[in-house]
Amino acid sequence: MATPPGPQLRRSAAPATLGRPWVALGSLGWRLGRDRVHYPGGMSNTPPPSNPGLDLESEILYQIYPQSFADSNGDGIGDLAGITSKLDYLADLGITMIWLNPIFDSPFKDAGYDVRDYYQIAPRYGTTEDLVTLVEQAHRHGIKVLLDLVPGHTSEEHAWFQQSARPEPNEFSDRYIWTEHAFDNGAGLPFIGGEYDRNGTYILNFFKSQPALNYGFHQRNHPWQQSPDAPGPMATRQAMVEVMKHWLELGCDGFRVDMADSLVKFDTEDKQATIAVWQDMIGRVRAMYPNAILVSEWGKPELAHEAGFDMDFYLDWGDNGYHLLTRESPDPLDRTHDRSFFAQHSETPATDFIVQYEPLYRHGLFNIISGNHDTPRLAPRLTEAERMAFFFFLLTMPGVPTIYYGDEIGMEYVKIPTKEGGYVRTGSRTPMQWDSTQPNCGFSTAAPESLYLPVSGGPSVDRQPQLLALTRQLIAIRRTTPALQASAPLEFLPTPHPRLLAYRRSHLTIVINPSAQPLDYPDANGTMVAGIGGAELTEAGLHLPPTAAAIVDTDK
Repeated sequence: MATPPGPQLRRSAAPATLGRPWVALGSLGWRLGRDRVHYPGGMSNTPPPSNPGLDLESEILYQIYPQSFADSNGDGIGDLAGITSKLDYLADLGITMIWLNPIFDSPFKDAGYDVRDYYQIAPRYGTTEDLVTLVEQAHRHGIKVLLDLVPGHTSEEHAWFQQSARPEPNEFSDRYIWTEHAFDNGAGLPFIGGEYDRNGTYILNFFKSQPALNYGFHQRNHPWQQSPDAPGPMATRQAMVEVMKHWLELGCDGFRVDMADSLVKFDTEDKQATIAVWQDMIGRVRAMYPNAILVSEWGKPELAHEAGFDMDFYLDWGDNGYHLLTRESPDPLDRTHDRSFFAQHSETPATDFIVQYEPLYRHGLFNIISGNHDTPRLAPRLTEAERMAFFFFLLTMPGVPTIYYGDEIGMEYVKIPTKEGGYVRTGSRTPMQWDSTQPNCGFSTAAPESLYLPVSGGPSVDRQPQLLALTRQLIAIRRTTPALQASAPLEFLPTPHPRLLAYRRSHLTIVINPSAQPLDYPDANGTMVAGIGGAELTEAGLHLPPTAAAIVDTDK
């Protein structure tokens, strides 16, 4: 059966990248406008916080770095058609939602987090039709698709910025943050001067190539620092709302939002000005797309949910508990000095994590991650047994568990030269390893020297690592067991040894022994639901050999 033709993007007479393209639906109309509700004017004045109508309880989120996942055309770079070809694998694993790192047109000075055009797919990944096909096929597999939205900055090559940098005033003059004259500093913010004819310096967010979009300042000490409700910042909001609406109209299910807490400059510690901006933007989007899913890179779920996000990510910070779990090491490959809780030789007690995590998770869905494109992979520093114990934890805790591509097979962090602004992060972005019997582990048919990044070696899907089998098993249990799902209750339990981690989720007790010595947990009577490392129930309770874990149903 032939695939219906995709949307034909047509442009108005205005410069293509300055505004939203309109869409001629044609024969694709039946595929678009999922769950859309029309309100007068398409606006909502009083947005709710996160959407109470969404059911995210049994979701499993999988992050895909598109340039490294699967290459369909042999050019050495992963693409959208390659992702589509691997949907069977994802569905078999039990994945229900995928998040794609940025796929928009970009000069790739920061691997796509420098967007040149929010309305165009980067040619190396394919076309808009390829994305629509991916979304359609993913939905047939029961998988939702989230795009990566970068709202805080663009590429310096974006048409908005090129217009903003012109010396004569125009509608984009206040789309970015400019100071009053070319010899002004940024009032403590990073800035660039002398690059353009406009008499001013412009504020950066990260790299030199990433000028900050203007959402205003909460605390204002200079005339160029505008209020968040000034015309320039309000126009920025509207532009970002239009971007979101465009991709939702094409069938995408929502967005992971990059650095969601950083929009308004000089905001208060509790980010009330940034929260108000998000409440406004999310309200406008949900007025038309009430089932749009929004997950934030914020790291503070209480604030993220107040802003209107449905989920927030648990980020790898040194003071929030996450770092203690698997990355408490001075170097990604240094096992000797690794004090991570899940490192067998570590002495870090479970309570160090609990006291930092417990105040956070109570404020809505807070997603624990296996890793991401910014963090070092767990292998080879942690052994497979240690990583299995961590995945036992990941897939039995609250929130929507989030797996970074390849972590489920134990892909390894490698030290390699930087690529597209990755620097130390580059070693976590190597190609997915599908089939050890194929060139480039089945990622691409290109010559090895033409690959986006070299294949790192180590485990592959075809070798069926134990971790992959465990991941599939635990996802299946979680998706059919409400007590293990996203917002089911959590209670940490006292243990007879500081290295034991025990918690109750409704009628299920989970106990994990990451240590190098056998330990017993006496308060686990019932039926074993799942276990690793030789965990067994005895008359005395639960016996856990080194690096073992178990789920016990205390109602049976």
